[in-house]
Amino acid sequence: MKTFKHLSALFLFVTLFTQNTLAMEKKTIEKTAVICYTLKSSLKTLSTDVGNLPNEITDKIAKLNLEISGPQIWVYEGSDGNPNTKFELTIAIPVNKIAGDPGKFRFAEFPEFKCISEIHKGPWASLGSTYQKLMPSIMQQGYSFTGTTREVYRVCDFEKPENCITEIQIEIK
Repeated sequence: MKTFKHLSALFLFVTLFTQNTLAMEKKTIEKTAVICYTLKSSLKTLSTDVGNLPNEITDKIAKLNLEISGPQIWVYEGSDGNPNTKFELTIAIPVNKIAGDPGKFRFAEFPEFKCISEIHKGPWASLGSTYQKLMPSIMQQGYSFTGTTREVYRVCDFEKPENCITEIQIEIK
């Protein structure tokens, strides 16, 4: 029994350690049906601009009796890392079907998405370091960046941000 406990602890350690160091991966994301909201924002004003929108979208999904079919996705178009640059942000939650009146939100089908993906483990405040690592690697491998990135929020822990797991997807051509 002792050996099992030690192996479990080792497995947990290896899992947590490798989530910080996973190599980037080229992949294609399938089409995804979502309910979403699009706004203009900047990195500097992001929290204020977004406000309670993610919770409002979740409430709308419940009122429409739809099922959430995946983690929340934020799509950034035109963000360049400069805190003051205005860009278009789409906050989306995948749903099992498109049905009903979305009100101030809209239904969309995200098209197939070819990207370089990297897992970021830790607080969202440190996402910039993962982007800084990814961008030169993408260029060195000969890919072109389209200007669109997605952040897929796999684990959100507001009490312990170091437990957050975010998949960064940078669209390539």
